[in-house]
Amino acid sequence: MDDESTELAPRKQSLFPLSAEDIVDNALQNLDENQARRVTEKAADEIVRLAVEKRKAEYRNSAAQDEMRNLINNADLLDEKVGDYKITSTFETASGTTNVEIRKSAFPMQWVLVGVGIMLVFIVVYLLVGR
Repeated sequence: MDDESTELAPRKQSLFPLSAEDIVDNALQNLDENQARRVTEKAADEIVRLAVEKRKAEYRNSAAQDEMRNLINNADLLDEKVGDYKITSTFETASGTTNVEIRKSAFPMQWVLVGVGIMLVFIVVYLLVGR
C-alpha cells in the first residue's frame, strides 16, 4: 500500500505556470561552455539574417514607392495626350505584392446618357408626328 501512495502523490508544481521565457532562460542557464558558444553563434547568425531581411524590405518598399510615383506621372502625361488608356502594374513591396490598374476611357458614361436621351426625344417626336 505504501508503494501506491507514493505513486499517487502529486508531483512538484509551481504556483504559477512556466512561460516560454522561463523555459528558455532555464535551458540557457544549464548549457555548458561549448553549447553556450554554439547558441551564441546561431543567435548572431539569426540577428544578421534578420537585419539583411529588414534592409531588403526597406529597399523593396522604397523602390515600390518610386515606381508608383513614376506610374502616376505617366498616367498624368497620358491624360494630357491620349484619350483612352489602361495601365496595369505590379509592385513588390515590403509586405507583399501590390497590383495597380489605372484606366481612362475616351467615351465616358455621360455621352452614353446623352445619346440615350436624344434617341428618346426622337422616338417621342416620331410617335407624336406619326399620328
